[in-house]
Amino acid sequence: MGTAHGPDSSVQRGVPDAIKVPDGNTRIAAMPARGVQTHRCTAGTWTFLQPDAILRHHGRPQVLHTVGPVWTSVVDGSSVTATAQASSPVPNAIPQLLLKSASNRGPGLLSAVTYIQRLNTTGGLAPTGTCSEGTTASVPYTARYTFWVADAD
Repeated sequence: MGTAHGPDSSVQRGVPDAIKVPDGNTRIAAMPARGVQTHRCTAGTWTFLQPDAILRHHGRPQVLHTVGPVWTSVVDGSSVTATAQASSPVPNAIPQLLLKSASNRGPGLLSAVTYIQRLNTTGGLAPTGTCSEGTTASVPYTARYTFWVADAD
């Protein structure tokens, strides 16, 4: 699911400093994702509602990404819920993110995840212009998610 490397190695090359994973963590997986960012019209303005995406490994679905945000392995049922720590803007797309684990469920692939990066984003931006109250719009997006665990002492 990706080669494990420390954050100072080539796996972080090209990643904006603001969203680099701190030292003391090792990447355990990197997966491309395709899904939608759903936005809802509230008080005449589009606001983010939730993500829905499928992350794949070798073409096979491995992880579901949903509101929370939470990532759940469809292979072993493990999961990680995380909160955004930092972002890096991307022209005409949702920002790249560094997220920190708030809780994990396991055992399994995601049971010990400490950090998640959302990289190489395309699409997903809220619609522009006026909207009707309560209307939703699901905007396609792609990204590459990387999952990290704390180094063993």
